[in-house]
Amino acid sequence: MPGFRDLLPLEAEILREAQESLLAEMRRWGYRHVITPLVENMDVLDLGLGIEQRRLPLRLCYAGPVLSTDEGRFQHRRETYQVGAELIGASGPVADAEVIALAARCMEATGIRRYQLDVGHAEFFHGIMDAVRLPDDVKSSVRAALAARDFVTLESLLEDTPLKSAEHELLLRFPALRGGPEILQAAGGLVRNRRSEAALAELARVRELLVAHGIGDVVNLDLGAIRDFDYYTGVIFEGYGPDFGRPVAQGGRYDGLLARFGRPAPATGFMIQLDLVSEMLTRAPRALALPRLDAALAWTGSGLTTALRLGSTLRLFGMRAVVDTQSRSQAEAHAWWRAVAAANLVHCLTESMVSWSAKGRRTRRLPPEQVAARLAGGLK
Repeated sequence: MPGFRDLLPLEAEILREAQESLLAEMRRWGYRHVITPLVENMDVLDLGLGIEQRRLPLRLCYAGPVLSTDEGRFQHRRETYQVGAELIGASGPVADAEVIALAARCMEATGIRRYQLDVGHAEFFHGIMDAVRLPDDVKSSVRAALAARDFVTLESLLEDTPLKSAEHELLLRFPALRGGPEILQAAGGLVRNRRSEAALAELARVRELLVAHGIGDVVNLDLGAIRDFDYYTGVIFEGYGPDFGRPVAQGGRYDGLLARFGRPAPATGFMIQLDLVSEMLTRAPRALALPRLDAALAWTGSGLTTALRLGSTLRLFGMRAVVDTQSRSQAEAHAWWRAVAAANLVHCLTESMVSWSAKGRRTRRLPPEQVAARLAGGLK
């Protein structure tokens, strides 16, 4: 079916391990895992929360597939995989900085070592739009052009408006307002409205807190960032991996969204696109491999019972063990061992004797309980 696909073992394993690493990192920050269907109403979540919990900030995390009605949005993928975190009931720079710092640590937890966080503020642009005298339809077109960074269209739109030269110049310079903390002072000299000025002050505080979180060196301020969703009300951010044009992480503050579901509350959060993480890790110079099997258990004749019992024992000790489905000779067992790429071959010959082989070591014949003890104890 167009827009949907199967994940083969290597990609599925990378995606699964990345998801587990992300959820583990989120739990270390106090975020609790919730599982919801693809479509949910906030009232359902409210039913599971006591009155006291609803009065406190909630730290929630989730993982699962997401369906898009826009077939072209994810390069023709309609089903994508996400892991996300939401901080509900907390407002202000401290909460914003926590979520951004968590997103940074989550990117590291997946194995991404070089990344950048672009941090902006939705109110900075809204303040500029309030200050300029333009019809609503023109404002909408200007926003779309800025969001797409389509500067040719932007300039064409502005040429047909009665904007003063200063306002015209500000909108043309808007996409270039990117950089370190010095950009805040530069932007402050360009705006003359309280809404944008308040956004700059809040952004400055958030950046100070991100430095305290220890991630100041990966933060880039982007005042020209405009998100394609209109519900963002404050600090917004995107996370990029190495040599990757699309954001791996996206998030921000959306204080007005929950009111639409009957529960007004400040909130901020983010999501990480597991598909992009998987793609990035798969094509890395040191690409991940499937987890290696600890033991391949072959058998012949009466050795089947021994193989089944030994396999169960090894799994109880947390090892990965696969039992063959057919009887094999010694030569056939070694060929099968190479095919499944296990660390050890245990060829079960009888109920009381097995042949144990490991790469670079001589083959030994031992009772099965001794092999189990040595493998489980890490002895060679």
